[in-house]
Amino acid sequence: MKRIKRLVILYASYFRINLLRYIAYRVETVIWLVGMVLPPIVLLSVWQSAASRTGGSIAGFSSDEIAAYFIVVMLVNHATQAWACFLWESYVREGYLAYVLLRPHPVFLQDLAENVAFKTVTMPIMLLTAVALWFSFHAHMRVVPWALMASIPVVALAFALRYTIDWIVATTAALYSTKVDAVNAVFFFIVLVFSGQIAPLQMLPASLRMVANFLPFRWMIDFPVQAILGRLSPQEIWTGLGAQAFWVAVQAGAIALTWRGGIRRFTAVGL
Repeated sequence: MKRIKRLVILYASYFRINLLRYIAYRVETVIWLVGMVLPPIVLLSVWQSAASRTGGSIAGFSSDEIAAYFIVVMLVNHATQAWACFLWESYVREGYLAYVLLRPHPVFLQDLAENVAFKTVTMPIMLLTAVALWFSFHAHMRVVPWALMASIPVVALAFALRYTIDWIVATTAALYSTKVDAVNAVFFFIVLVFSGQIAPLQMLPASLRMVANFLPFRWMIDFPVQAILGRLSPQEIWTGLGAQAFWVAVQAGAIALTWRGGIRRFTAVGL
């Protein structure tokens, strides 16, 4: 119990420090937000144009439903976003990891607090942006109250899943390989295609949809988004929650293995 209390206090301290950092460095925060808002807008416009050329709908999505999908993708992507894969190369290359390892608490805790602090500062802005886009693109969704309530644990598990996968890729690439950028680029592309960010999975070719069913990435974006939009049955949501929990458990076990092995291989270097 004392250890848990100490970890909570440490997390709160890191959260407060990073919260103040993002408030102070507002220009940096705005640049990151612009980078997260533009891709969904571009994809929304592309798929709406495609739908207009095929009679007003595509793969069961009308033009206004496509707008709703990508606007909600923007919000879910922001809520579940993890960026350890972009940090860990510098952690090792600059010797920062050696400094962090001297602290008597998990590195995982520090990165998690930084992640949540950024989202705490920026989520109100993202919500206002989503409202503006909703009216600009005439988005429409079927409001299903029970589905909106179910989306709370769905999004929470999606964040846990995405964070743990990102952490595994980041730490494994940084501690076991010198080709961190290449690994990150491949990982980013796979997530983009199979998570539903580039298009709803219904719009992908049958072969890609089949592959997506065996990967964890669909449960990070496409599943939460379609749950929020009320496009899933109760049974589908329960199945998805089970799949999310399963993959989180698998990734947590993988973290324990890869972290211990990676730290044994780690040699402190840096500038």
